[in-house]
Amino acid sequence: KVGSVSTAAAGSTSDGRVIICTAGSTDGAFTAPFAVIKRDTNGSFDGVGPVISQTALKKWGNKSVCDSVTKQCELDSTTDIIPHAGLSDVDANVWRGLALTSALSPVNAALLDPAVAKPTSFNAGFAGQGFGVMVSEKLYRAMQTKQIAEGRLPTTGCDAVTDAAYTAGKCQPSISKEEYAAFVGSSDGAYFLNGALTGDANPINLCRRVETSGTQAVSNVYFLNNSCANANPTKGFRAPLKAGDSGLGVVVFDSSAGQNVTGNYDDFGGAFGVFEGSGTGDARNCVINRNNGQNPNKAADSLGNYAIGWISLENTPATGWKLIKLDGISPNAVADSTTATGWTLDAKQRINVVKSYYDVSPEFEFLWPSVNTTTGSYIHPANFKTFLGSLKTAFATPGTVNLTGIFQANAGSPTSVHASFPTQVHKGTRNGNFCSPQVLAE
Repeated sequence: KVGSVSTAAAGSTSDGRVIICTAGSTDGAFTAPFAVIKRDTNGSFDGVGPVISQTALKKWGNKSVCDSVTKQCELDSTTDIIPHAGLSDVDANVWRGLALTSALSPVNAALLDPAVAKPTSFNAGFAGQGFGVMVSEKLYRAMQTKQIAEGRLPTTGCDAVTDAAYTAGKCQPSISKEEYAAFVGSSDGAYFLNGALTGDANPINLCRRVETSGTQAVSNVYFLNNSCANANPTKGFRAPLKAGDSGLGVVVFDSSAGQNVTGNYDDFGGAFGVFEGSGTGDARNCVINRNNGQNPNKAADSLGNYAIGWISLENTPATGWKLIKLDGISPNAVADSTTATGWTLDAKQRINVVKSYYDVSPEFEFLWPSVNTTTGSYIHPANFKTFLGSLKTAFATPGTVNLTGIFQANAGSPTSVHASFPTQVHKGTRNGNFCSPQVLAE
């Protein structure tokens, strides 16, 4: 029996999860009861850098103080805890590359320094997830209207009345890779203001994640070639736009202080807003609040109703925000000539990913301390290594893990190939290297 309890303060987004297991682990590593604590603060990098350097982190869920009614645990922001393992959306080499391109601050880059690194087991290429462009509902409608007028969407059935539910597929607007790169690439911000997506003069605001987020790392690699193109003499990468690039100062929000979100915000002198959210929920709430003409902290401003951002496909659209197509391919609907509408909704949000039609498919990397070559001992007790190995195997097994947005990489065996699991296992693999092109096996 497993219970999931968030570590959210009242009214704020979650800082993690406490999974309380009342039965022992099936591999015998732990007897009942035991708890798995997942820490969300600052994103995936904190599952990489601090694991490699074995550096203590604060802000964890306190498994000793949980409420089964409210489904919340106390947030411990004072105790130093060294992580036993980490899970990242992209492999550690991407993070090392981001350190070299200054997309990571020096304090974070220092955690990757070989001089401070401890023996680490890197396990990549077993599973992954897709990502997609999210927009505020007001921006969705404006893009829809413009693309209908341009003949890119059907002229009937796609207006706000007949498509009141924002149904993915036929009437879902699209953004090109180049267009989104114009938003997230460091520039003068002109693309936020010229109406290219909407045909009007209202600004488009960016709701991104912090530099340590795996979601942001995926965006950096896919849209800006950062850090993959950092080779001399080509240097074909761009820096991501961030809060503070205006030079006019940054507003800091903190949900633990009762504010709506956690993160840094820059309004570029009242031209458009760029928000860096600590967690997925922070960036998502930034998009949602924009529908009401509000900044990420729900304060009314003059920057309109349009917002755009990048989110993992484990998140399903809800009131206030929707996914849109990328280069004409939907992340959550499949073109299907056998249906009345010509589209089939994909509740698992991965079919176009595993069929290789939708290219944003980074593979996870699982990290944990390994055998110390000097002492011959495992840095943490051996039962952790056993349990973590079992967890990685579970992620790689389509019959065991079947979660929204999550896919298994192609292992070449009948139990993990696309032909056996056509909606779940990818046709190929990147072998855990997101800088590598996807190579198909089927």
